[in-house]
Amino acid sequence: MQYQLTLKPTKGELVRLQPFIAQATEAAGITGKQARHLRLAVEEAVANVINYSQCTAIALSASVEEDRLALTIDDDGVPFDPTEESATDLSVPADERPPGGLGIILMHQMTDSLSYERIDGHNVLTLGKMKD
Repeated sequence: MQYQLTLKPTKGELVRLQPFIAQATEAAGITGKQARHLRLAVEEAVANVINYSQCTAIALSASVEEDRLALTIDDDGVPFDPTEESATDLSVPADERPPGGLGIILMHQMTDSLSYERIDGHNVLTLGKMKD
């Protein structure tokens, strides 16, 4: 099964993510906490694209294969690989460290796999989640 969603790079479009992710997680048999974790990771990734990439469009696709859901976010913004380790030092108190970086940590913790490619001027981020 394959699902598609195209978003404009505006914060108002974020509300369209929830039903898209719900449909894909349900089809994959991913429920409860695991579905919420994936939704949070995808929302964080898309919000980062909207806020920082300078892209003109965001395309999402979700594919279900056996016991795994692969959700891909494709944008034509500036190159950025969120799979690289975050430079955020969590041992430093929050009020003393520079802003940013926590979303990348969250994406790593809330998914089973995270991969990035730069293809033909596009950032292609794939978040994977296994069935419960």
